[in-house]
Amino acid sequence: MDPKVHVPPQFPGATSDATRARASRHGSPWIGPWFLPLAALWSLVLALRHLFYDLGILKSQNGALPTLVVGNAELGGTGKTPHVLDLTRRLETLLGPSTVGILSRGYGRSSHEFQWVSQASSWQEVGDEPWMMQSLLPSAPVAVGADRVRALQRMAADRPELRAVVLDDGLQHRALRPDLSIGLVSRPVPFRALGWTTVLPAGPWRDLPMRLRRCDRLVLTRPVAGSGTGVAVWASLPQALSVRPMGLRESSAPPFQAACLLVTGVAQPQRVWESAVERGLDIVARAHYPDHHAFSKEDVNRWFAWMKSNGVERLVTTEKDAVRLGTVMTPDQHHALWILPLAIRWDNPEVVNDFLESWTQTLPS
Repeated sequence: MDPKVHVPPQFPGATSDATRARASRHGSPWIGPWFLPLAALWSLVLALRHLFYDLGILKSQNGALPTLVVGNAELGGTGKTPHVLDLTRRLETLLGPSTVGILSRGYGRSSHEFQWVSQASSWQEVGDEPWMMQSLLPSAPVAVGADRVRALQRMAADRPELRAVVLDDGLQHRALRPDLSIGLVSRPVPFRALGWTTVLPAGPWRDLPMRLRRCDRLVLTRPVAGSGTGVAVWASLPQALSVRPMGLRESSAPPFQAACLLVTGVAQPQRVWESAVERGLDIVARAHYPDHHAFSKEDVNRWFAWMKSNGVERLVTTEKDAVRLGTVMTPDQHHALWILPLAIRWDNPEVVNDFLESWTQTLPS
């Protein structure tokens, strides 16, 4: 982002810029190098766990369906969900609609058992991200289940037409042995000998960075220096699409020129703001909250009161945030809500397609 670009103020009452800056560097404002002794202990626990799985002491098995796991070893914000959607669409092009499913843990959902998202009565039952994925890609059966092995068994039994499943996260779910795994990386991978110093709670890695060596491909989701893992590397960046009114798949409205308030509850709000600016949106203020923030009616009323007093006509948010906002906004407020969709832009999409096509040719018909 050009440093000359004007940075709009943060909305009063939302997460402060200082807190978000610390979270952007470390993944959380509450971790740092003063926790190195705990990080050493946790790294030992992680190393022993992985060793037990590698030796077969702990059981690991293939899924009932061919699986492609998309995950990371960091705290959130690497863009797993948009990458899952992009790869699922590409696989559908190769295999056909309804033949590729999506499996997610369903972070923050109220239910605990396996569930098909299409059978849920609200997003709270299955989580905001699975609900959003099912809405954006209705041809792909989306399910939630914490136990990936058992969930894949259910998916195979319920939907015999499925030929492959893309997992939204799962690199740490060692009970499942994936057919392919793609690791997303948003920061430089530390040298192997120093990896333990960056593990929680001393740093932003929730698993040993060396585990990325086991992935079939790594995807750099930010322009960082090489991966240092010896694994083939792709590169991608989020790309904003045309802003659209809530409730419409594609906007047929005239060019968006109104002043707007940007509201987010995602791990990397800076990326959303940069994308909005690149699309030419007039962002006059930002209201950034923690990832998966439970928006309230009081939040919404404060935004609209501020918008009215400052002559701001539109509220812009992400597709994931719109899922949570939709249930706390009035019909009149919905009219002012516009969504900024984000897509994945690959540096070399032909390489991605060739990789997926090679895999699909090995799948049972």
